[in-house]
Amino acid sequence: NLGSNGQSERVEGALVSGNYFDVLGVKPELGRTFLPEEDNTPAPVAVISHNLWQRRFNSDATVVGKSMVLNGVQFTIVGVTPRDFVGTEEAFPRQIWIPLMMRASVRPGPAGAGTLNNRNLRNLDVMARLKPGVTMRQAQAGMNVVATRLAQNYPDSNRNFQIALYTAGNGRPAFRALLKPVTQILLAVVGLVLLITCANVANLLLARAARRRKEVAIRLTLGATRTRLIRQLLTESILLAVVGGLAGLILNFWLVSLLTALKPAVPLPVNVEFHTDWRVLGFTLLLSVLAGIIFGLVPALQASKHDLVPALKDHSQQLGDRRRMFGLRNALVIGQVALSIVVLIGAGLFLRSLNRARAINPGFDAEHILTLSFNTAAQKYDATKAEQFYQQLSNRVQALPGVESVSLAQSAPLSYFYSPAFSSPVFVEGHEPPQGEDPPFVGNNAIGPNFFRTLGVPLLSGREFTDRDREGAPRVAIVNETLVRELFPNTNPIGQRLHVLLRQPSSWEIVGVVKDSKYRSLGEDSMPYIFLPYLQNPQPAMALHVKTSGNPRDVAAAVRREVQALDPNLPAFNVMSLADNIDISLLPARFGAVLIGVFGFLALLIASIGIYGVMSYGVSERTHELGIRMALGARGADVLRLVISQGMWLAVIGVAIGAGLALAVTRVVKSYLYDVSVTDPLTFIAIALLLIGVALLACYVPARRATKVDPLEALRYE
Repeated sequence: NLGSNGQSERVEGALVSGNYFDVLGVKPELGRTFLPEEDNTPAPVAVISHNLWQRRFNSDATVVGKSMVLNGVQFTIVGVTPRDFVGTEEAFPRQIWIPLMMRASVRPGPAGAGTLNNRNLRNLDVMARLKPGVTMRQAQAGMNVVATRLAQNYPDSNRNFQIALYTAGNGRPAFRALLKPVTQILLAVVGLVLLITCANVANLLLARAARRRKEVAIRLTLGATRTRLIRQLLTESILLAVVGGLAGLILNFWLVSLLTALKPAVPLPVNVEFHTDWRVLGFTLLLSVLAGIIFGLVPALQASKHDLVPALKDHSQQLGDRRRMFGLRNALVIGQVALSIVVLIGAGLFLRSLNRARAINPGFDAEHILTLSFNTAAQKYDATKAEQFYQQLSNRVQALPGVESVSLAQSAPLSYFYSPAFSSPVFVEGHEPPQGEDPPFVGNNAIGPNFFRTLGVPLLSGREFTDRDREGAPRVAIVNETLVRELFPNTNPIGQRLHVLLRQPSSWEIVGVVKDSKYRSLGEDSMPYIFLPYLQNPQPAMALHVKTSGNPRDVAAAVRREVQALDPNLPAFNVMSLADNIDISLLPARFGAVLIGVFGFLALLIASIGIYGVMSYGVSERTHELGIRMALGARGADVLRLVISQGMWLAVIGVAIGAGLALAVTRVVKSYLYDVSVTDPLTFIAIALLLIGVALLACYVPARRATKVDPLEALRYE
């Protein structure tokens, strides 16, 4: 909690050892970092980020030596970090660094919690710089030895304890494990679009090589070697690919800003930024060169192996021959269509999922509820003072114009990004699980009186909590209907008792049953849930829920003023409506739908160009044949049907193969879809019909041109 000059806000900081900046090789832009003595005894000094210096202190050159209040403790600013330094994880930027020895002052808690003497507290990361020539594998082996030695010396706290090494940056294993599946899906989609594009370019190069067969034959006749011709043709294809890659990079800088625009208006706890660095540039250029070589090689080999005599006479190959139905060019078209179907079905599933998600009823009124989070422990409030603060704040906010109801909760619904999801082992009292078997974990939340009335969640039976449900009164709980179905299938739950294994295991009497709602994500299945009165289970960090008659954002400023009036150094953070929470929870689905939708459109466009290109080239090659057919009595409709049927066969075969591939590969995105099956028949049928329709249009244009062939001109055609 950062408070200064009567203003307070919530900022992300880090407790670090004195040599933190030295190990990272970071030099301050202003002032200094920490001194050795500040690593041994508590010293209220702080280093701030360049961003905070600009935003909060207006880039004051004399900021070093000035004071600010952090969690109720006055600190002196001793330095400002460089502009590009935000800590060791770019995704989770920090704005303040303070000495580790100040831990007990800024993070008070139970006895011993603020010290470094408790071996069971494992919430510190150790950073090290590898010696020259030492690999991560070697360093990990050394840490395994250390972990084994610690387990032997301290079996109570270190038994089965391991040390995991990872690179700094965004290398935290849990974070990478969260992002890896998403990035793999996007990379696979991009790879499919690249394959479609390369197949299209290869087809165009094959057609170009066929048109240059006479030129190639003359070069071979005059003594050019096949190797030299292949090298020349490969050089041309690589130049094409590199130019295309450079054009894509230029387009990338514009598209990155569009991706950034997809972020919600509310601030995210994760830094979602997109940058194009030298690694992206190098990868793109390397991929362009490889694509030029791989997909230019086959056309180069094809072009350089012509029979000289037919080529010098400029004899056309009869592409209308049924035996060539599955020739290389047609096979490439079929491949393009098949891959396009896979990408388009993926895009269709994500788009339908996003639409379904928006229509999901969360089980509460999301449009008219404002939430504000507080952490009173950071201001060293005890349980009594925290209760007084929340009670006074609730009364003040309730009296504001436009406010209908006010309540509190430890965690706001669907606030996965902002607060942890709480769950505890629960069993029905008198029905303890068998020896060696763990009781099921059930989600729980500490809430205030009128919580369900404020959120608009129906109470099915029993009562809500009141101000009388506090310490000293019988412990009571409210459960949802899923918990009733699972634990009390044929029994009235009111009056039954649950044993909840919190920090202090205790028994709670069920006094109410509420309708199910969404707690962690819109896509979750119904889960058992238990609600406890926060007055009997006090928590320092709570979220105020304010139900308004209009737009909840309209009362946010007034609520903030009431908070400032009670404690100017206690900031409200995560100020947003429950609708914003839903918007944030849909961020991955929105990114997926937009990105894969764009790639799907590109795939469709490229595949249709490929079909058009092959059919157009086929018509030009068969001008002589079509002229003979028309001279012998074929009508324009017959020629139209002939050309379209051959192109549509390619499309239908590609659609069939692609649908089969999609059935196999779309299962990997199952966990990212809301209320949509990965084999959704509507999506498969609609995408298949769409691509067939586009293919029909791509075939119709060259087929229409074929019907206008003049037989006399065609018979003279060479």
